[in-house]
Amino acid sequence: MKHIFKIASAFLLLASPFFALNAQTQSTEESWELVKKQAVAEKKLIFVDLYFTGCMPCAQMDKEVFPDPKVAALLSADFVTFKSDILKEEIGKKLCMKYGVTGFPTFLFINSDGKIIDIAAGFQTVDQFTALLQNAKEAAKKGNFKKYSPEVQEKDYPEFYQQAYMAGKRNVSFEVVDAYLKSQSSLLSEVPFVIITGLRIGREYDDFFFKNIKTLYKDYGKSSVNCQLFHILQRKRKEFEKNDDLAGFKKVLDSSKEYYTSDEWTRYEGILLKDFGAAKTSDNPYTLQK
Repeated sequence: MKHIFKIASAFLLLASPFFALNAQTQSTEESWELVKKQAVAEKKLIFVDLYFTGCMPCAQMDKEVFPDPKVAALLSADFVTFKSDILKEEIGKKLCMKYGVTGFPTFLFINSDGKIIDIAAGFQTVDQFTALLQNAKEAAKKGNFKKYSPEVQEKDYPEFYQQAYMAGKRNVSFEVVDAYLKSQSSLLSEVPFVIITGLRIGREYDDFFFKNIKTLYKDYGKSSVNCQLFHILQRKRKEFEKNDDLAGFKKVLDSSKEYYTSDEWTRYEGILLKDFGAAKTSDNPYTLQK
């Protein structure tokens, strides 16, 4: 009887968006399985909030966005919610490993079969977040899903990648990663993709990423691709700086602009241009001065 009561209590907790997103109870493999079963039973989508204690944007979401009536109504009507502290809970670490998560908060939008609809990261305003929820609903109705496999299978990942996420051993040598990636039949597959983006692998893999960015964007979504692209542009900047080639670097930036929103690009362009000195005369409010 006690066991049944505990399971029922967990179901009630996870069924409420407000409580689920603010609860301090531990998220486990068992509670994750309950969420997936509940989504099937209620024919709802799944919303996952991956966060850690001390993350300011995460706390800001909890304070300003999740309690908003519009957000709460959408979550309650169409989603089963799940929240996990990625520094303390194994299931959070596994989900981060699965999707190569590097920034927080990260939000996963998943259907009841485990298919990824979308991934988003960072603080979202109420309007931005409600748009993400609405877009996820529409994409799911149309059957538009990303290429990720539905289940977390630890055996699919090499030991160094598992250890990077599950044990925090992220100082993996390029040679180790390079040897693994060169043994793979396609770098466009899920596991090579999350290794490259999750561990921010560069060098010749930057050129691969640039060459295949449209395919990767379509297959795996905006969040991981944009994050990796920004790191690539930071590395590219150093190459162009050696020859003081601002014009050449701006051409590279122009080819990348389409993958960001106008607000994102305003911010990132200012950061990426600052070391060339051009930012001194810019009207860009996000520009970082020397």
